[in-house]
Amino acid sequence: MDRSEVETYVRQAHQFLERSRGYLSGGDLHQACEKGWGAAAHMTKAVAANHGWEYEKHRDFSVVLNNVWKLTGNDRVSDLRGSPNDLHGYFYERDEFLDAQVIAADIERVAELLDLLSPLTE
Repeated sequence: MDRSEVETYVRQAHQFLERSRGYLSGGDLHQACEKGWGAAAHMTKAVAANHGWEYEKHRDFSVVLNNVWKLTGNDRVSDLRGSPNDLHGYFYERDEFLDAQVIAADIERVAELLDLLSPLTE
């Protein structure tokens, strides 16, 4: 495990979360979505790197979170897994199909997921 790699992913996850909130408040819903997804993906990569788990492809996001759930027994991890994927999907939608209130709720669920994953990066 490369400690600097883990720290870089964690730092990037928090930067993306803050950017996501900034884009949301500025009305750029597409970028808010993609940065929210990026926050979750980078924190999950940090966990994977810290535990020696593979994270090379998009599908590894769910695999790593399943590993976290098995390791911790925390059902909330499973509950929160869908929000980042939803945000990623919204990025590809037309403006008229985006709902700021729904996106805001998903971003806050990503923030909760980051909090749950953070101890697994230490």
